[in-house]
Amino acid sequence: DLHLHQQSQFILVIFILRRILNYFKMKNTFGIVGWSGSGKTHLICRIIKYYNNKKLNVCSIKHSHHNFEVDKKGKDSYEHLKSGSKEVVIYNEYKFAMITTKKKKKINLKDIVNKFSPDTDIVLIEGLKKGPTKKIEVYRDSIKKPLLCLKDKNIKALIFDKVSPKISQINLPKFHIDETEKIGSFILKEIENEKK
Repeated sequence: DLHLHQQSQFILVIFILRRILNYFKMKNTFGIVGWSGSGKTHLICRIIKYYNNKKLNVCSIKHSHHNFEVDKKGKDSYEHLKSGSKEVVIYNEYKFAMITTKKKKKINLKDIVNKFSPDTDIVLIEGLKKGPTKKIEVYRDSIKKPLLCLKDKNIKALIFDKVSPKISQINLPKFHIDETEKIGSFILKEIENEKK
């Protein structure tokens, strides 16, 4: 019995250590980048639905370059922040949102990712062109902007709306923007390869 007790304590310690180590490493993150109007949001929503159908726990981050306000003057949570609260949580029994005051230093992506539930399988990040994670680029020919993948080694595939000489010369895996399942599977494979 003593041996069995020691063995179960050892397993518990290993479990706790794994949880602690997972806290300090970023969860399975993957970015979807592209110029404004390229179709990132439509694509990420389709990929989220695809993963949900596969019973994966998906979370997402929408990066914004713009100064944005979630709260509005006159709302109680706005008054909390204005009075000096550093963070305000608005919640009911079914959902919650946390609002923080404007930070003096930049917010670390890892800190945001670690706010997600521990049972999260994958975190998709829309935007954050210069982010440190692996990502795919969504490129729409009609936008007439430069390809991001030419200057970013973290971009692992190119998603396009129509074939052009510009797209053909890129030496990355390529998918048409409507190939949701293939794109979703590619992202999962990239995440699995990173674990090895």
